[in-house]
Amino acid sequence: MQIRSICTHVVVLILIWFASPMMAADIQVARWQPHDFAFSRSAKQGNPFLVAFSADVIGPVGIKFNVPGFFDSEGTWKVRVSPTVEGQWSLVTRSSVRELDNQRSSFVCVPNSSAYIHGALRVDPQHLHQFILEDGTRFLPIGYECDWLWALDTTDPALKTINAFLDKLAQYGFNFIILNTYAHDTSWRKGKTAEDDFGPPPLYAWEGTNDKPDHTRFNLPYWRHYDRVIQAMYRRGIVAHIFIKVYNKQVNWPANGSAEDDLYFRWLIARYSAYPNVSWDLSKEANNEKDLAYKVGRLRFIRANDPYRRLITVHDDHAIYDRGGYDDLLDYRSDQQHSKWRDTMLNHLQQHAWPVINTEFGYECGPKGLNDKTYNVAQSPEEVCRRAWEVYMAGGFGAYYYTYTAWDIIRPEDTPPGYTYFKHLREFFEATGYWRMKPVNGLSSDGYCLANEGIEYLIFLNTAAPFSLNLRGLSTALKAQWYQPFTGKRKDAGSLQNGAAELAPPTEWRNSPVALHVGTPRQ
Repeated sequence: MQIRSICTHVVVLILIWFASPMMAADIQVARWQPHDFAFSRSAKQGNPFLVAFSADVIGPVGIKFNVPGFFDSEGTWKVRVSPTVEGQWSLVTRSSVRELDNQRSSFVCVPNSSAYIHGALRVDPQHLHQFILEDGTRFLPIGYECDWLWALDTTDPALKTINAFLDKLAQYGFNFIILNTYAHDTSWRKGKTAEDDFGPPPLYAWEGTNDKPDHTRFNLPYWRHYDRVIQAMYRRGIVAHIFIKVYNKQVNWPANGSAEDDLYFRWLIARYSAYPNVSWDLSKEANNEKDLAYKVGRLRFIRANDPYRRLITVHDDHAIYDRGGYDDLLDYRSDQQHSKWRDTMLNHLQQHAWPVINTEFGYECGPKGLNDKTYNVAQSPEEVCRRAWEVYMAGGFGAYYYTYTAWDIIRPEDTPPGYTYFKHLREFFEATGYWRMKPVNGLSSDGYCLANEGIEYLIFLNTAAPFSLNLRGLSTALKAQWYQPFTGKRKDAGSLQNGAAELAPPTEWRNSPVALHVGTPRQ
C-alpha cells in the first residue's frame, strides 16, 4: 500500500509538472524580442496574400490584443509577436480558412538579456517634448538618413555590408535611422549611373515591375531581406524610422484608399509592428499628397491595426501641422527646415506639446568639397554641424545627411567628418540633464541658452567670443566646463556663483563654435 501510494503521488506530481505553464516544452521568448509563430495548411490557395489571418494574443496582467498575420511561403502563414511583460503568454489564430482558424500556441516571456534593447520608443509623459524608452532609459535621437539602406546586400543573407555599416554608425552615436520601405529612383540621378547607384534597386517590393506591379502579391524575397535589415537595426538598439510611402521617388503605389492600399498597410503592420525599435512615418514629403482626408484615414488605419501603438509621425507637411490638423493623430512632428533652424524649432515646439525632429536641415558634401554631391545642394561638414547644434539648443532633435548615403548613391565605406561631429554632439548632451531644460532668452548676452534655471545651463555660440551669463537663483556655486564641438575637447571654466558672470572661451577656439556646460555632469 505504501509503495502504491508513493507511485500514485509521483504520477500526480509528473502530471502537474507537465500541466504547468512553465513546462520545459514551452517556447521561451525574451522580453521585447519579436518571435514568429508559423501555421500551415495543406490545400493550395488562389492568392494566399488575400487570406484573412490574425491571432488573438493574451499575456499577463490582463494584456489582450489582436495582431495581423502574413503569408510567408508556400502553405505557411505567420504571426509575429513581441511580448512586453514577463510570464505566460498564449495565442489563438483567426482566419477565413478553416485549417488556419483556431490554432493555438503558447510561450513564456523571459527577461531581456540584451544591453541594447530597452523596449519601445515612447514620448516621455513627464517631459512631453522628449523621448524615453519603455524601461525608462533616456533616448536622445541622433538621426541618420539612409533611405536606400535596404538596397544593400540583397543577395547576401549575412548582410556583411549592412552589418559593418550599422556597426560604424552605432560607433559614431547614430541611434535613429530614417529609411524607406521602398523607393524606386531619383530624378537627379536617374537610372543606373554607377555601381554604387541603387536606383532602381535590385529587388522590387511587389510581384511584377514598377511599370506593371501586381499590388495584390508581395515579392517575398524583398520582404525577407527587409526583415533582416530591421532585425539588424533592432539587435543594435537603433530605431527604424520607416517611411511607409514616398512621393518623389518614382514609385507606382496602390491607388489611394483601395483594397490593395489597405493590403499594403496591413502587410507592413503585420511584419514590423512587433519590433519595438520601429516608428512609423506616413510618407516622406507628405505635402505632395493633397488629399488630407486620405492622409487622416491612413493614420487612423495604422492606429486601428497596430496592436503595439508604435509612434507615428508625418514628414514635412507644414501647412497641416501649423493649423493643428495632426495634433490628435500623431506622436511627434517631423520636419525639414533649411533656414532659421532655431527660431523655427522654437515655434514648432510652442505650437503643440510633443517632440519635434528636424530630419532634413543640411546635406554634407563629399570628400572633394562643396561640388562633390549627388543631390543639387550640399554644405560643408562644419556648417551642417553648426545647424545641428542650433536645432538641439532649441530643444528639438535632428538627423544627419551625407550625400553618398542619404539617397540611392550609397558608399558605406566612407567616413565623413560629420560622423565625428555628431558623435561629439551626442556625448555633450548625454552628459547633461538636457530633458529637464528649456530654451531661455536673455540669460546669455550671446549665443543660445538651454536652462533648468538655478540648477543647470547649456550655452552655444556659433563663433567663440566673450559674453556675459546671468545665473540667477543659484543657491550654491556651479562647476563650468567649455566644450569644442568639432574636436570634442573639454576645458575647465571654473566655478560660477549666483549673479552675472563674464566669460571668455579659450583663446585657441576663438574662430570656432563653442559650448559651455554649467552644472553637475550627468553620471
